[in-house]
Amino acid sequence: MLTSFFSTSKPIHTVIVLIYMSISYFMANNALFSDGFSWIVFLKTTGIWFLFILTMFILNFVSQKNDLTKRNSYRILLFAVFASAIPVALQTPKIIIAGVFVMLALRRILSFRSGLHMERKLFDAGLWLSLTTITYFWTGTFFVLILAGLLFYGGATLRYWFIPLLSIICVAILSTCYVIFTGGDQSFILEIIDDVSFDFSSYSALTILLPIAVFLTLFIWTIFRYIQDSKRATIAQRPLYLLVIFMAIIAIFIVAITNNKTGAEWYFFLIPLAIIMTNYLEKASGKYFKEFLLWIVVLLPFAHYFLS
Repeated sequence: MLTSFFSTSKPIHTVIVLIYMSISYFMANNALFSDGFSWIVFLKTTGIWFLFILTMFILNFVSQKNDLTKRNSYRILLFAVFASAIPVALQTPKIIIAGVFVMLALRRILSFRSGLHMERKLFDAGLWLSLTTITYFWTGTFFVLILAGLLFYGGATLRYWFIPLLSIICVAILSTCYVIFTGGDQSFILEIIDDVSFDFSSYSALTILLPIAVFLTLFIWTIFRYIQDSKRATIAQRPLYLLVIFMAIIAIFIVAITNNKTGAEWYFFLIPLAIIMTNYLEKASGKYFKEFLLWIVVLLPFAHYFLS
């Protein structure tokens, strides 16, 4: 049974998920080699694959390090399956790159709770989110997580609030120097800014609509249990629950306002969803219902190939 098999954390689980993610990624991008083999295309595709895999490892590390979930493999399995259910995300390099930056920033934000080396952590978090803003503009709204983290940990220290701004300035200066050095257009910052759009017509395609409907259903089904768990958590652990909830809300906000809605923008929502649903699977009492629910999720990516 899936729930029993992945209820522990063993190397074999990581290997299985790694193979699953690799197959999903290269199947989604097989069209890149339709015109024949190219070393440039191969190296670029492999590089993005590495970042996709790295995102899973960072998620696993962050969840375990901060006790966001118990020691099991649900979180990496769920992330792998959710991501595979929206192949368009795996076909969009800037989404994968931005996802790595967001995870690196989240890692530093969650570590605020130790109270150690706050200046370094704030600068790092601001740096990663500045880079992700350049890559995919609306992910810059994740800066709210830094502000929330500061409110929970160390908000009384005034100088802390200016450090993320210093990160933004540093990235802006270095980016401008790079553009000048390469002879690019110095107005690139204006080109980074994306428009706002509430046109959801692209979601009418069943291959996009189905996974989104499943994501939202799972989120609504599990979020109330997660909120209840946050209320029962210790005072030290409660802010971590809230930060995960804030991340999910911000990800939905990004989906709502992003200009080019292809379905790939849901990729950022999958990270908090995997954490929240893992908590649900850990504590839900219905053995057969959990098994049924996990099988539905695991089979979800295959629906794309039947519907397309």
